[in-house]
Amino acid sequence: MLRGFGMSPAASRSFVMGVALSAVMIAAPAFAQDAAPAAPVLVLDGDAATITVLIKPDKTAEFESVLAKVKEALGKSEKAERKQQAAGWSVFKANQAVNGNTAYIMFINPVVKGQEYDITRLIAEVFPVEVQEFFQKYKDSFAGRGITPLTKFMTMGQ
Repeated sequence: MLRGFGMSPAASRSFVMGVALSAVMIAAPAFAQDAAPAAPVLVLDGDAATITVLIKPDKTAEFESVLAKVKEALGKSEKAERKQQAAGWSVFKANQAVNGNTAYIMFINPVVKGQEYDITRLIAEVFPVEVQEFFQKYKDSFAGRGITPLTKFMTMGQ
C-alpha cells in the first residue's frame, strides 16, 4: 500500500491505523459540538413581547407559508418548551400598510425565558432538510422587524 514510501507492510499498516486514529480524534470534538444545542440567537426579554415583521406586499403568501411551517415545527417538536412557546404565540396581520409593506404583529405572552424565537432556527430543529427553502422565502419577503419587550403593568379586570 505505502511501499512507494519505502515502508514495510507492517509499518504501512501501523501508519494507516495511526492516520485513521488521528482523524477520528480530530473529528470527534466537531461531532460533539454539533450534538450540543446551539445557543439561541433570538431570546426575548420581559414578561411578554411583540415582534412586528414588515413583509413586502407581493410576498405575503411566501411569508405566511413560513409562519405555517413554524407553527408545524412547534407542534411537532418533542421539546416541552416549544409547546409552551406555541401556546402563548399569536400572530396578527395589520389591516393597513406600513410604509407600503404588510405588517405582521406577533404577540408572545408569556415569553418562555431563555428559549429560541428565531423563525428559521425553530424550523431547522424539526425540518433540517427543508429549512433552507423556508429561510429563502423569509429572506425574500422580509422588509423590516421591530421587537418590543413588555413588562406587565396592570390587568384591567382585577
